[in-house]
Amino acid sequence: MIQNILLVTDGSAPSRRAADFAASLATQYHAKVTVFHAYHPVPLRLGEPYYGQALATLLQEAQALVDDVVEHLRAMDVAEVDTDILEGPASDAILRAAETRKTDLIVIGARGMSTWQGLLLGSVSMAVTQRAECSVLVVK
Repeated sequence: MIQNILLVTDGSAPSRRAADFAASLATQYHAKVTVFHAYHPVPLRLGEPYYGQALATLLQEAQALVDDVVEHLRAMDVAEVDTDILEGPASDAILRAAETRKTDLIVIGARGMSTWQGLLLGSVSMAVTQRAECSVLVVK
């Protein structure tokens, strides 16, 4: 049974398609959807006030991104929607959020807006599918 869905978003086209899948599952199973986004850590060496400014900008961008997805889900008649934003490497943050929230299903786009390192080290969706304790739906 699907009761808690963790929807991972980064603003990419696959993550928007993942949102559509999550919405259809949530309405069918009357599940709660948590819209999740992980952001890269801000280097402490920036010092103040630059560290604070950079962090505030990242958090504003992340909040705008998840708010946009929440609006989309509500337009698709998803009754219960929550948000979560965490700092850290994406796959680690996703797995931490899934465990903390007792997620039944993680819905993630197949390929997001990763850096060149993602090409060399493997994608976030691959890492999540290999390490998650719950089911993972990867949307192309």
